[in-house]
Amino acid sequence: MKKVLIIIGIILIVLIVLALTFFGVDYFRVQNQEKPLFVIKTDEVNDGGTIIYTGLGYKVIDYNRLDGYDEIKIGSLFMKYEDSTYTDSISEENSILEAVILKVYPQSLGVMKIKDNEGTRDLYNVSFAEEENIGFKEGQEVAIYFDGAIAESYPAQIYNVNKIEITKEQTQIEIPEDVIRYYNNNKDNVNINIEYLTNTGLAITITDTNEIPYEFSNDYTLYKEVKNEDYTGKGQFIGQNTGNSTAGFTGTGTEYIWEEVEKNPDVDIKDTFEDLVYNMPNITQEDNFNVIGKKIDWSKLYGKLEDGNYRLVLSNSITIEFTIENGEAEIKSQEFNAIF
Repeated sequence: MKKVLIIIGIILIVLIVLALTFFGVDYFRVQNQEKPLFVIKTDEVNDGGTIIYTGLGYKVIDYNRLDGYDEIKIGSLFMKYEDSTYTDSISEENSILEAVILKVYPQSLGVMKIKDNEGTRDLYNVSFAEEENIGFKEGQEVAIYFDGAIAESYPAQIYNVNKIEITKEQTQIEIPEDVIRYYNNNKDNVNINIEYLTNTGLAITITDTNEIPYEFSNDYTLYKEVKNEDYTGKGQFIGQNTGNSTAGFTGTGTEYIWEEVEKNPDVDIKDTFEDLVYNMPNITQEDNFNVIGKKIDWSKLYGKLEDGNYRLVLSNSITIEFTIENGEAEIKSQEFNAIF
């Protein structure tokens, strides 16, 4: 019994040393805005490309927003995407935001900052009192006077507005298509229909009735749910309590994780796709239908799937979770998350 306890103690010490070493290395890298090494990708946020990583007792959030915010944050496993906030000032001199109105809400505006360079993506939600609506319309250029504080979210939030002036009734600035989609598209207008799903591939039909349809690339990744080798079922404290701070706690971690299925590096992913063509004579020019059919045969890329739980991420926007049991596939869930 004593020998077993010694072995368990040694294992725990090794895990603690590894955890602290991994955290130390990744903490140093994050402070230098470099990507962490000892983590796995566990989630992706639909804000332009923010990626969430999980390490041995810590979490890293690599922000890459459409609004231009590009930072890397590190913290405990309890750190949330919303927790990483900051305030900034558009102009330290006068706090004036010149922008184009993209959406008018009852007590706020969705706007895009006007820049000298093309392809701007800085989006803001600007609050105002109901009686302060002086006839706001989409496409107007405005000057927004505020106290300089910006609450970081997506889009960024401006609350303490002193005045909003309409400077031009119709902008000549070209609004990027992905921004137009963000403010006008509805993901409920996208219907995903899986024609069939097997352990070697699937056929899928995407019907998009939005005015500006989403774009779907021939790209996908296949993951399998596997046992987390680093899972111990026990958490640990980081640091210690002091008069000014409380020690962090790593939590128990995740028992199962999603890991990409081993694939053949000699196979090009585009060679596993086949576009399906549909003849739809009843659709008129007035109907905003965009019907896409795709057939995927991953048998040469990922092989024939064994029994287990799987997740297919198609075009970074469609997620399909399914189970293979005795060679038969069963769909568990499917979800479309708009990517802008």
